[in-house]
Amino acid sequence: MLDDLQTAPEDDPEAKTRRTRRAALVIGGGAVLMLVALGVAAVTLAPSGSAPAGPSTDLLAQSQRVCDADGQGTKVQDNGATLVVDNTGTKDTSGVSLTGLECILEETKVPEDIKQRMFSTRTRDGKVEGTWPGFRATWTYDPAQGLDFTITRTA
Repeated sequence: MLDDLQTAPEDDPEAKTRRTRRAALVIGGGAVLMLVALGVAAVTLAPSGSAPAGPSTDLLAQSQRVCDADGQGTKVQDNGATLVVDNTGTKDTSGVSLTGLECILEETKVPEDIKQRMFSTRTRDGKVEGTWPGFRATWTYDPAQGLDFTITRTA
């Protein structure tokens, strides 16, 4: 009979309080560990250096090095913010070839719609302009002079 009067351990209010505290500590500790892990991952995966987000500050100079290493048809100006490209034409044989021109367009990540506009420009169109995130390009085309353009970093 005395056994019937005793409280079962799971019904003990103190035991319930201890279990609730333990569960809260485990859940809270897990949440803190999760936040620390996310913070470490964010710091580890973040790009190093203090370069601003947006276009690479060296992209235009890099494009020149990759596509026109001897600088025969390109000039980097304005502390790397501008790339001037001189493409060969039927009479103007100095400058970058069509292969070099295509390389520069790829390296500078010129969008396809702007490339299509460049390659369909006519002499009578005069100076044409196109923009994409971080850059602005202007160009002219004349069969004798080729496709000459300037890419300027805007961001």
